[in-house]
Amino acid sequence: MAMKMCRECGHAVSSGAKICPNCGVKKPYESPVRGFIFIAIVVFAVIKGCSSSSDKSSAPQAAAAPTSTTFAATSVAKAKAAAPANMAAASTKPFSDMQVCRSAIAGMFGRDLNSVKAEKTNTAGVFTLSYRRQSDGQRFSYDCKLSDANVIWKETGQSSNRWNGSGTVEFNVVFSVNGSALTITELHAGSDVVTYKYTMKDFR
Repeated sequence: MAMKMCRECGHAVSSGAKICPNCGVKKPYESPVRGFIFIAIVVFAVIKGCSSSSDKSSAPQAAAAPTSTTFAATSVAKAKAAAPANMAAASTKPFSDMQVCRSAIAGMFGRDLNSVKAEKTNTAGVFTLSYRRQSDGQRFSYDCKLSDANVIWKETGQSSNRWNGSGTVEFNVVFSVNGSALTITELHAGSDVVTYKYTMKDFR
């Protein structure tokens, strides 16, 4: 076997010897530096792991992106500029202005179209849409008007940025007609859109 120097006393020792015959140290041919290097690597890894986990805990957490829903929560919704509210309505044919408003309210509030009742008001071009919630019989009422291709709505008896066409809103609502198909679209900030489609058959 090869001869190596004892790490303690420096005498020549066989590489197969488990104890130095001169000084009695165990494993005399193994350098303690190798053990120190291993221990240093382990200690460094532990320190590095602790520091990175503390950095993550102190770093601000990114807010979860809001999902596309009919009504985004106020705390997470991004504001949009309110659509102009007092322009002449775009053509709705073959649908009536009242049918467009009725469709918009039904879609936005998740109601069956036939459960939404529509009435004219004393103000030209403004309609009142209402429905009752089946679970408790509570009645909900909204006013609606069309401005260009925008559907403008508010709770009856209330005012809002959307109704006045100023300030910011959570989303705008537009309509489009293609033949006998009516599409109501919610335009949320960012790229989220929600659409509802109706045909003339739905109003019969």
